[in-house]
Amino acid sequence: MDFNPTRAVVHNEGCDIHYWYQGAGPMILFVPGGNGHGRQYNLIMAALSDRFTCVAFDRRGMSASKVQVNTILNPPMQTRDMLAIIKAMGFEKAIIFGNSLGGLLGFVFAHDYPQFVEHLIAHEAPTMNILPNQSEIFEWFLHIRETRATKGWEAAADVFRSLLVGYGPTNDEGHHPRSFTEPENNENFFNNEIDIVALYTPNFHRIKENGTSVGVMAGKASGDALYVRTTVEQAKLLDCPRMVVPGHHGGYESEVEAFVPFFYEMLGILEAKKGAKAE
Repeated sequence: MDFNPTRAVVHNEGCDIHYWYQGAGPMILFVPGGNGHGRQYNLIMAALSDRFTCVAFDRRGMSASKVQVNTILNPPMQTRDMLAIIKAMGFEKAIIFGNSLGGLLGFVFAHDYPQFVEHLIAHEAPTMNILPNQSEIFEWFLHIRETRATKGWEAAADVFRSLLVGYGPTNDEGHHPRSFTEPENNENFFNNEIDIVALYTPNFHRIKENGTSVGVMAGKASGDALYVRTTVEQAKLLDCPRMVVPGHHGGYESEVEAFVPFFYEMLGILEAKKGAKAE
């Protein structure tokens, strides 16, 4: 389908959260990562909106969802923003899809509001504290903090981006250009959010205990990146399906036509697993 969404705003805890939606059927809520903007999901929304009500949004403090003063990332508050959108849309449950920090927020949402989760699909969520080499990674993030303190957030961003794997030219057939974020989003992320990304780990034990339906995805082009290795540990802790899918960290956008069949396959696996539990 063509991309032709309806745009709306829901006010929650001092912020106008801008969101847009398209299609009919069960709701999928697409959660932005560190770049903060929801338009990265426009292509996949168009591709899925013949079967689903697809909803994306700009996270609090990012793009259209401005606040007076940006403050340190508060994952529970951001999940309350997600809940406000689901309720504003009139749904009792949603399929949650989140990439990167959006996947981490998806795990937090699954922990805090399991009754509103139909399925959660987390794509390369950076839950770094569960990795075997967590101490090494923690010290690497201390280096990022030191770089930010002495040289500024842009220098810290350069250090951080050295961990990204698989990005390259997007002129290949079947590849779409990435939708880049606004400079102020980057500044907000590196000044106010990256520390929480490094330190905050959702309670996977509780998510599993709640029986929430979860699947994790890793991009083939992401190789052995840190955020791919986290998916291996997530699958172990949650005893959930893990799937290697086309593309890099943003493959759901750059290779959307190849990505969508894997999305449907994961939903089928999760539905079957949920049905088996109910028997």
